[in-house]
Amino acid sequence: MSGIFLQEVDDMTEEALGTEPVAFQVNKFCLADQNADLHIMPYMPLFEGVFKLPTQLNLMLNALNLYCIIISKGIQQFATYRTNIFARIVSALFMLGARYALWIALFATGNAGGTTLTETMTYFVIMDILMVWTTSNLGERIGSDIQSGDISLALIRPMTYHFQLLSGSHSGAVIHTLTGSLPILIVASVFIGILPPVSTGAFAVFILSAVLGGIIYIFIDLIISYTAFWLMDYWYIGWYKRALFTLFGGTALPLWFYPEWLRNISSVLPFQLALFTPLEVYLGRIYGADILFTLGMQAIWIVLLFSIERFIWSRAQNKIVVQGG
Repeated sequence: MSGIFLQEVDDMTEEALGTEPVAFQVNKFCLADQNADLHIMPYMPLFEGVFKLPTQLNLMLNALNLYCIIISKGIQQFATYRTNIFARIVSALFMLGARYALWIALFATGNAGGTTLTETMTYFVIMDILMVWTTSNLGERIGSDIQSGDISLALIRPMTYHFQLLSGSHSGAVIHTLTGSLPILIVASVFIGILPPVSTGAFAVFILSAVLGGIIYIFIDLIISYTAFWLMDYWYIGWYKRALFTLFGGTALPLWFYPEWLRNISSVLPFQLALFTPLEVYLGRIYGADILFTLGMQAIWIVLLFSIERFIWSRAQNKIVVQGG
């Protein structure tokens, strides 16, 4: 989400996250505009009128209202250029076809790595969906805000800086799901064959593990991104992050194809817990008592990464030097 877009939302934040804790107009939710100016319009009101709500609940509802506004605005900006939608769908299907052809050729060599072509394609198709919602490009946004000077404005808005980052990221996730992940899932299911979850219980655990994995990814992304406060540059952030997840997280190649020594190194790092581990749960490669151990490891890493992120963020705010306007 660009700084320009958040500037447009600024006028709404006082109303959406204001200090009026007593009342909340529930029949004002979000959706947007015809002329690039943001307006609040009624959207499927669950209640009518003004209700007296506890302070914390009121603030949560107001934050949800603003969250919807930011996401809907991001979708509208993308939909303004209709060719973007067509181009993204074509690109997604082309990549699916190329990946399928590549893995057919690799499996023809006999080096299957103890798996099947269908299981491997399921791995990548489900990973595409997970990556849309669990991965982020917060480093580019943080670094850009530092260089342009927008970071100073972002930190004084009524909504927290991290709320702005995640809201912008999720608007992109909705767009990528509709124009990339969903077409890939449909085409792969019809023409390639995608394995369903091994059981309903495994699918429920997969969802929980995927949520925990997404939290891990965001914390790692933030920790790496905060280096921009000291180095005053950010071009390297995305490159290093992708390299770490490609090598240790299984985003380019399932870890079951790795040599044992590299798999052992990956197992003591948090990167595989973000995406690879939830996918192993989905495919039934992790089951029984190992599921509890896996979820426990994810929870431990979340606590550890959260502590590191808070520590670095508390010091990063003292290093702000505006380079731009």
